[in-house]
Parts: sequence; structure tokens; C-alpha cells
Amino acid sequence: MSIDVLRELLEADPFLKALGVKVESIAPGDCVLRLDFREELTRFGGIMNGGAIATLMDAAGGCAALAYNLGRNEVTVDLSISFMKPVAEGPVRARANLVRGGKALAFVEMKLEDGRGELCAAAKGTYMYLDWP
Repeated sequence: MSIDVLRELLEADPFLKALGVKVESIAPGDCVLRLDFREELTRFGGIMNGGAIATLMDAAGGCAALAYNLGRNEVTVDLSISFMKPVAEGPVRARANLVRGGKALAFVEMKLEDGRGELCAAAKGTYMYLDWP
């Protein structure tokens, strides 16, 4: 598998597609995903729902893990998110960087920025590699 094929897989993922997640960049161990700020992703008060934020960050973390170990699949084992600031404008970007990768697990850090480039959330994720069925 190549980075281009990984990009195509992510862009065709039904769940990410339904949310409107876009791939900005992928490199070995790194990934940046974008999500436009839309009313259907907000909660009362006009801020982005935490579930949408968590999904974007988790997807970016999984993407970074996949970009490190091309040809494998992955699932999330653990995800810890610290929400620092409400997101009131977009687009939002989740930047993920591999901290350590192995044969079975990948450890990834993620940061989420709002449309002003301000840090709104930080996360750490552990991803387990699987073979494709």
C-alpha cells in the first residue's frame, strides 16, 4: 500500500465521509485531517460537539499509525482527550504525530486547532495493528 492508496481509503471511508472529514496531508507517521464547522456538528451554545472533535482526532491518530506501517489495518485501543477550549469556528484541524511505532502497537499524539489556529484539544492514542481480512 502507498500513501496515495491510504489517502483514497480514508476519503472513501463511509463514516468519515458522512461527517465531512477531509485529508489535508499524510506522511509516514504523520497525518492532518480537516473538518468544516457546520451547524449539524454543534451543540447548544453554538460550539462544536465533543464527539465530532473526538472522532476527528481519533481518525487522525489512526491515519498516522497507518501511514507509519503501510499495508496494515488498525483499531483504537486507548484514546485520551483533554478539551482545552470550546471550538466556535472552523475549519478545525487535527494533527497527529507518531511517538513510537512497533509491530503490534503505535503510540500517537494529536492536537486540534480551531479556525484561528488556536489549540483547543490534545490527545494521546494507542492503536493496534491488524491484518486486513
